[in-house]
Parts: sequence; C-alpha cells; structure tokens
Amino acid sequence: MNISLIGLGAIGASYAEKLNECESANLSIILDENRYKTYFNSEFTINGKVQHFNYVKDTDPAVPADLVIIAVKYNELQNAIRLVRNHVGENTTIMSLLNGIDSEEIIGATYGAEKLLYSMCLGIDAQRTNKEVSYGSIGKIVFGEKDSHISTRVETISRLFETANVPYENPADMYKQMWWKFMINVCSNQPTAILGANYHFLNTDNGHRIMHLVMTEVSAIAKVKGVIITEDDFNAWIKLLGTMVPENKTSMLQDMDAGRATEVDMFSGVICKIGDEHGIETPYNDLMYHMIKLKEQIVKR
Repeated sequence: MNISLIGLGAIGASYAEKLNECESANLSIILDENRYKTYFNSEFTINGKVQHFNYVKDTDPAVPADLVIIAVKYNELQNAIRLVRNHVGENTTIMSLLNGIDSEEIIGATYGAEKLLYSMCLGIDAQRTNKEVSYGSIGKIVFGEKDSHISTRVETISRLFETANVPYENPADMYKQMWWKFMINVCSNQPTAILGANYHFLNTDNGHRIMHLVMTEVSAIAKVKGVIITEDDFNAWIKLLGTMVPENKTSMLQDMDAGRATEVDMFSGVICKIGDEHGIETPYNDLMYHMIKLKEQIVKR
C-alpha cells in the first residue's frame, strides 16, 4: 500500500516508524522545501533507533497515495492540506490524527468528505526533542466511517495496521469516540500547559478534580451536538491515564515548553464558541483560554 504522511512530530513520527518497518507499506514523508533541506541529510531517531525515511518534497510529481495520513498541529492544518495535494487522487483515503473534532470537516472542504475516515490516536505518550522521538506507550489509532459501519477501506487499513504492528480499534460509535477524546484533551492538556504538570500530577486527587470540573462543561457542549458524555466516560479516561508514563508530558505542555503555539483555539476556543452560539456558560474554558494565550506570550519573550 502506498502511504503518504505529513507531520513528523512526536505522534506522526511514532506511527511512521511502524509503517516504515512494514514490508507491505511504501511510506513517503511529505515535506516543504525548507524542511526537506533540513531533514534530508540528518538522522531521525525513534526510541534510540535511526529511521531512514523516504522524504519527498510537496512539489515533486507523485503517484496518488492509497492512504494519506495528516499528523500536523492544528495551526499547520491549512498548509498541510495544500502540501499533500499531489498525493491525493480519486481513490485516496485520508486520515487525520489531529486532536479536536473539526479537522475532518476542514480537510473535507478541500478534498471531499467522502475521502475521510474519522480517526484519532489514543494513549500514546510520545515526546520529541529536535529529531529524537521517544515513547513508552504507542497507544492505538481509533478509526472508522463516521456512521461506524465496517467498510472495505476500514477492513483494508485494519489489515495494514495489523501487519505493521500498529494497535487500532474500530469503535461501535466513532463520532462518540471523537468527542470522548476531545473531552480528554480539553480536560487534561490545557491544565497541564498552565501548571507545567506532567502525567504524575494530573493523576492525583487534585488533578482529577480539575479535570472533572472542566468535563462538566464539555459534557454540556457535547449534548447540544447530540453526544452524551457520562461519568463512566470520565472514569474510563482516569483508567487510561494510569497507563501513561508519569514523567511524560501532554502535547500541549510540550508545545508550551518549546515556545510553540498551542492548540488552545481547537480546545477551549471551540468549547467557548459553541457555548456562545447556544447560550451555555463555559467559565472554566474561558479562563483557561485566556491563561494559555497569556502564557504563550510570556514564554516567547
């Protein structure tokens, strides 16, 4: 299977490693001109092992891929949509590993909603420093059709992931799973970015209380979108949190520590926007939004 991936951050690189070592996968990493110059003659290591990726420039002629994986940050999504254009053909399937609940809609506006499988990664604790990536848990990719039926392409990609040793799940309710992951990100990523807390501190009584308060707002917003988030859903996250490497950090805290723009617009920004549209108060998310925006300014000084 011909696979093209854009976004060689901690998550993208971790799954790229698995696909790169799979004999039935022909993997290409799409880069713009500047990144191509940087990556082409340098080593990229994952868990201490050098990976020799097939780097291609976005402007290079390309045979349309069977599968395009988009694994960039939210603020890079529009550019990534443009950069993958030579790799998207009539029969290409696109998967987005971005956090949030709207990247499929954004990508579909350019390439057609029919090309998208809904997808997300769950339980991965990868971290990246320069061109070195490490992870304790690879987590899993949760994916499927929006209506959750098992289509031919879902079966094909499931077989690919099995061969590549990429853990995966085809959930009974894909859209609910997207909102569950969104709840996790809103409840956990943002407090850690503000507090500078790793998973150890998140998995404490105080950490649980903070996340639960935020969860109540996400639940209210999800309800107006036809999704019910329950206490059982929150408890499932707490159970998953216990499997994370305590010393590792959420992706948003990694961005904050590195002085990069965070994905707060995709988290609290979306919650507050939907809340305003439906007359639902979201004070916790409103506070976190402005705290994170201010902290971004502080760390960039």
